[in-house]
Amino acid sequence: MSTFSLFKKITKEFFSHCLSYLTLFFSMNVMLFAVIALFDYTASLILRSQHIPYLSYTNLIVLVQKPLAIFLLLLLFITLIMTVYFQFSYLLLGIQQIYRRQFNLIGLVKESWQEIRRQTWRSFGFFFFYFMLIIPVSQEIFQTQLLSKVVIPTFIIDFLGNNLLYAFLLAFFGIVIAYLAIRWIFILPLVILTQISPKEAISKSLSLTKGKFWHFSWRIFLFSLFSVGLKYVIFVCIYFAQIWLDTLSDPYPLIGGMINLSLVQVIDVIGGAWTSVLLMSLLMYHPTILSHVEEKEWQPSQVSLRWLNVLNGFILAMVSLSILVFNIFFLNGLTQREPKIVSHRGVDSLTHPNGVQNTIPSLKKTIQLKPDFIEMDIQETKDGKFVMMHDPDLSVLTGNKGTPQSYTLEELTQMTVHENGMSAKVASFDEYLEVADKANQKLLIEIKTSKQDSKKMMANFIKTYEKNILAHHHEVQSLDYHVISTLKEQAPKIPVSYILPYNFVFPNTPSDGYTMEATTLNETFIVKARGTKKHVFAWTVNDTDTMNKMMFMDVDGIITDELSLLKQEIKEFRDSPNYADRIMYYISVLPN
Repeated sequence: MSTFSLFKKITKEFFSHCLSYLTLFFSMNVMLFAVIALFDYTASLILRSQHIPYLSYTNLIVLVQKPLAIFLLLLLFITLIMTVYFQFSYLLLGIQQIYRRQFNLIGLVKESWQEIRRQTWRSFGFFFFYFMLIIPVSQEIFQTQLLSKVVIPTFIIDFLGNNLLYAFLLAFFGIVIAYLAIRWIFILPLVILTQISPKEAISKSLSLTKGKFWHFSWRIFLFSLFSVGLKYVIFVCIYFAQIWLDTLSDPYPLIGGMINLSLVQVIDVIGGAWTSVLLMSLLMYHPTILSHVEEKEWQPSQVSLRWLNVLNGFILAMVSLSILVFNIFFLNGLTQREPKIVSHRGVDSLTHPNGVQNTIPSLKKTIQLKPDFIEMDIQETKDGKFVMMHDPDLSVLTGNKGTPQSYTLEELTQMTVHENGMSAKVASFDEYLEVADKANQKLLIEIKTSKQDSKKMMANFIKTYEKNILAHHHEVQSLDYHVISTLKEQAPKIPVSYILPYNFVFPNTPSDGYTMEATTLNETFIVKARGTKKHVFAWTVNDTDTMNKMMFMDVDGIITDELSLLKQEIKEFRDSPNYADRIMYYISVLPN
């Protein structure tokens, strides 16, 4: 069957039974919402019971010393893999039921659970590997929020991309995974729908895709392009319709905005389900699998269908009411606050920088742009003073060998840092602080630590700078948990944020807030932070899409290298209150 004919056939099938498909995806999302909340709560409970304040690569040694915590977390992770498998079973079997005209949620849950029980521990060992490597690449087909944290943070990709060898290896690894994703694309449908073992499914999938890598890649691309492209064409039409409505007198702009934003939300839900069904059915319509899909086994219970309709009606009414309230608040700009603007390392712009990071000349220029905070880095020197420096290796910017801890402050301030064709003298923290204080510029002071630091480093920092920090409303942050705990014990009035490079489980620390790597930051983390009265800053956000996403998620602050760009985005958000722009703002965040 040609690609267009198959696309037409599946589309006709979807819209002929649209309500059943939407019920399938809606019920799955409700279950996922509950399951994700349960997993987060359980993981946090495990950590609290074992007195582990947070989970990151920086405290792996502490984790190793807690065997019970490792066992419980491993058990939770195995349960997570089984749940992911249940999700895909639920979707594939649900599509199969609708295709057979035998859709029944109660029977679907039972059938999906039986599919879980049919698998062996060895099978789940394979699915662990499959889900960790293949599913993130195949998100267009097999989407799951349960694995949303399986993502490489942007700062790691940037680091690897700046090294030619690492960049080559990363690209090679990506190509291999993409190739495997296509060659193994039939594994889940084969295991779930034809009930063969994963080992047999691997062999069968390799056979079905032999010599057809580009054939399936092209079909997946076209199906995604057609469905997603059509959705955004409709969105653009809605946007221009709202532009016209905004020219009318009240109350027509607001009424039109409510209708159009609701249309965007409905189309996004239907379009997302349509795309998923298109791509999954692309696999299910293969002759090898289709014969199993067409087999008939049982008929749905009319009683269960009647109660299902009542339940669907109640849930739909509650969701509609919630959406209505949200849309009113959103269109009137009541759901977002302006985040604090934080200049990363005291400079502006990656393409046209205004100076060298962490230096006095760039500080003076950046102050003129009036950010809420200027984020900067300090390290201890050999003589127990503090110097402005981000990197532990001085050769990166100064060309000198060694670390900041290897030199006295006087020796360091005689050095010159070079970056982006510019140069400036290394500054002491005292000099930098004095310039900021005179300009009433608040600083976000990041304390970098090293094994070479003196034992009295934190005591010296608190004794020397506590009064100044409190008087001028500066704040502190660090990636070192010892810094956080020491400050909250010995100088509890100093606002301090703990830097987390990855969002595994919501931490339980005494810090006043968290500075989160933006890639893995999500709404759940922010909601929990609000509940514990902690602020959340996102780092390092340098593109407009991510800036909009962070504003939409309502973070308290955004740390960026692109200070002017962020100020412009926030200004447009604040000064463009017309409903058309707010709808476009909502649409621009949807893909994220």
